[in-house]
Order: sequence, then C-alpha cells, then structure tokens
Amino acid sequence: MEKQIDGLQVLEIYQNRQVILNYYQDEELLIQRDGFFFHSIKQTIDSLTFFKNDGTTQSINLKEYPTNFINTDFQNYYTLRNQTDKLEIYFP
Repeated sequence: MEKQIDGLQVLEIYQNRQVILNYYQDEELLIQRDGFFFHSIKQTIDSLTFFKNDGTTQSINLKEYPTNFINTDFQNYYTLRNQTDKLEIYFP
C-alpha cells in the first residue's frame, strides 16, 4: 500500500548505502534500472541529487514526477509518479 507524502526531505536521512532506481513507462514497462552506492542525498525544489562515492552525482528532475509516495508494505521504498510514468526508489 502507498501513502502520499508532501516531499522527499525524508530521503536525506539515508547515507552511505546503496540505492536502486527503477524507471517505468506507462507504470508497467521497466525501461531503466540504476543501482549504485552513494554517501549523501540532497533535495531541492527541482531535484533530488545523489552524491556518489566515486565523486559523481545523479539527479532526478522532480518536476517530471510531481507526486510522491512511501510504500507502507515495504521498508525503505518510495515511488515518484506523473500521469503516465513512475520511478521507484529503493534502499536495500
């Protein structure tokens, strides 16, 4: 079950761990999967940025996914949605 949340500031508590990003088209078709280790996360109005251990960053444009959910059935599992697509963020 998912519960809508107002923002993704809660993700900033996750540090020094792995993240999996699953991008879905039409909410069903997995089109991209990224997994990497990071040391910190920073959320701004427009983006969610992961600061990777190798010194690079990976950003998600939050304007593309205006609705945010936390999955109440699985720990450390978040979903970002727009009208047709979704991005699942999971911290194993």
